[in-house]
Amino acid sequence: MQKMIDRELDGILKCVEKPARYIGGEVNIVRKNPDSVDVRMGFAFPDTYEIGMSYMGMQILYHILNRNDRIYCERLFAPADDMEAIMREKGRKLFTLETFTPADELDIIGFTLQYEMSFTNVLNMLDLSGMPVRKEERVKAATEGRHMPVVIAGGPCAFNPEPLADFVDVFLIGDGEELLEKVCIAFAEAKADAKADAKAGAKAGGSDVRSAFLRRIAGLDGVYIPEFYEIEYYGRDCGNQSGTIKDISRLVDFVPETVTRAVVSDIDKVEFPTHNIVPFIDTVHDRSVVETFRGCTRGCRFCQAGMIYRPVRERKPETIKRLAMEQLANTGHEELSLLSLSTSDYSQFEDLATELMGLCKAQNVALSLPSLRLDSFSFRVLEEIQGYRKSGLTFAPEAGTQRLRDIINKNITEEDIYGAVRQAVELGWEHIKLYFMIGLPGERMEDLDGIAEIAKRIMDINYEIRGRKGGRFRVTVSVSNFVPKAHTPFQWEAQDRPEDFVEKHNYLASKLRIKGVTFNYHETATSNLEAVFARGDRRTGRILAEAWKQGCTFDAWTEHFKPETWEKAFERCAEELGFTDGSELEAFYNYRKRNEDEILPWDVVNAFLDREFLLSEKHRAEAAETTPDCRLGCNLCGVNKYTECFV
Repeated sequence: MQKMIDRELDGILKCVEKPARYIGGEVNIVRKNPDSVDVRMGFAFPDTYEIGMSYMGMQILYHILNRNDRIYCERLFAPADDMEAIMREKGRKLFTLETFTPADELDIIGFTLQYEMSFTNVLNMLDLSGMPVRKEERVKAATEGRHMPVVIAGGPCAFNPEPLADFVDVFLIGDGEELLEKVCIAFAEAKADAKADAKAGAKAGGSDVRSAFLRRIAGLDGVYIPEFYEIEYYGRDCGNQSGTIKDISRLVDFVPETVTRAVVSDIDKVEFPTHNIVPFIDTVHDRSVVETFRGCTRGCRFCQAGMIYRPVRERKPETIKRLAMEQLANTGHEELSLLSLSTSDYSQFEDLATELMGLCKAQNVALSLPSLRLDSFSFRVLEEIQGYRKSGLTFAPEAGTQRLRDIINKNITEEDIYGAVRQAVELGWEHIKLYFMIGLPGERMEDLDGIAEIAKRIMDINYEIRGRKGGRFRVTVSVSNFVPKAHTPFQWEAQDRPEDFVEKHNYLASKLRIKGVTFNYHETATSNLEAVFARGDRRTGRILAEAWKQGCTFDAWTEHFKPETWEKAFERCAEELGFTDGSELEAFYNYRKRNEDEILPWDVVNAFLDREFLLSEKHRAEAAETTPDCRLGCNLCGVNKYTECFV
């Protein structure tokens, strides 16, 4: 039977901020009789409702799973502090929004891993569900007869699954639209077999279902099951190899040596939601969204998404327009946005943008086109869309000099930047946002000077064109810290130490004391911590668990982040992991260059990218040589060995 809000929960909701985060019942929510399905899954987003409901991937997978009559996919979010405190006080478990079912009664809990700083929330949500956070403890509980959901995880952070390997049963690597449904059906079949065995008199329990399920899915592309792999490390007396991985080996012969990521070859044929759930409260992105294409051809060497989502796969223009109009009709949203890594790289962008502008205008719907290449056509589009509003324009030079832009393969010139700015100023824009990254490989102080020079020259261009009338003109310079990511040409690079980032922030702050220029920068401690888990091995899970035990959650939120607690976690774990102290432990994961022949924790994942290609891109970066956009010709990255490239 469908569960409702009970008296206790009703009382709790009257005591918390934004109770609509927890009540469900939104427009287009899926309602099923839980007793009529074969498998129940909780799609878990390890952050608050407002952030999770803005993630299009959840809407996509929720829609795909729930169209299958055998599956009921419900939603789970991390409760805010006030709600969590009352839940713990009352002994109330984390529950789904569709049926208010406690999470530990589900068959599968599936986390999406969008950013490393959400990892403590994964552990916290498992604990709030009344389950042991460690996988081995859940397996033990299941053998003793207690029901335990299988915990799975996917998303971009799953491309290095090792930091969460002690907590997650199964990782799904790559595109989830086809894989996740197969995994759910495999669980339903394993459960049905266990029931049949029980009827026949055989002993069957939760652990048997789990074991049968794991064997069923072990051979699927994109499935990584950590317990079937053993990691061996070099001892502390092995010179420059000390503490690094000696070997990754299989413990059973029915899993592959490396897990090949799952890929959807034709996204035009894949289901895309048009009956999206419409929240009762404002979310981070409150609008209709249609994905135009997946992947990127530009080859920025720092960008993980541009590497792991290859190859480019496009939806047909007529499909995009149909999905957009249906979604708007079924949700009542007043804004439409196109989703991709670089919107104007869509092969038929001009025609598509022109038609969508007309369709949206006819319905009095705002059109948002993020990540535009700012050429003449894009400015005409922006003029048409924004009219007299002219909100800020965003440029992402990433680096302050041409030499460093060549190192990172950004493939834009100063002429591109200043030419676009000149057009923007002439057309009346009064706010330019610039995004840069510091701590990049090969960076020099002159590159920081270049950031200030770009901001100054943009202010000069405004004054040259508009004179005193341009007094309201503003430039915002935002700087993020470079975090090396797995499966990129920079995966072997060291990250700057905290004191280096602080010095660079202070230096830039002094250089950017320019009238009309605002300077923002990213917190250093979170960037260093992000790097630990972006490239961490299985041992970093102990640091994660220790920090969570000491109260770390919502680490991506400035007001929640506890740097001192994290420092203590590193100190407590250092000796256990074979290091002198927390500083040496952090330095091992962040501040050393990896040897090019070193076994990396994520080498168990085949992301379709040849190691030789990534190394060649690393060497080209060291020589400040660019690689052209692969729409202009194949750069032999390795993807075409596994799937067709469509550019």
